[in-house]
Amino acid sequence: MKQYIINAQDSETFSLNIDERRSELVNQNWNRDKSQKLAASEGLTFNDEHWVVINYLRDYYLEQGVPRYARSLARDLKKNFSTQGGNKYLRNLFPGGAVTQGCRLANLRTPANATDVSFGTSY
Repeated sequence: MKQYIINAQDSETFSLNIDERRSELVNQNWNRDKSQKLAASEGLTFNDEHWVVINYLRDYYLEQGVPRYARSLARDLKKNFSTQGGNKYLRNLFPGGAVTQGCRLANLRTPANATDVSFGTSY
């Protein structure tokens, strides 16, 4: 399994401990087929690059929980995928935002303020 840099200092979490988060992920009955179908309904065709980000998001959630703010997860995503192009790379993979659309497709709760309709932004 690929190791990711997760900045625990920036990540504020809800009160679930790691065992509770692990149990939550197991009980979801999440699988790649469900994500691929949802992605197809949103006009995306998944490739290996998408799965790396999805797996990062699920690993992040397991280790850190749901960040209190979308910005902290967006910052960690940018840092971890900087060699591929950072935000531009992530936006090409997930036009709806790596945090907003990525979390939805990974079957995770989306952090607060991930989408601001009034400004037209989506992390």
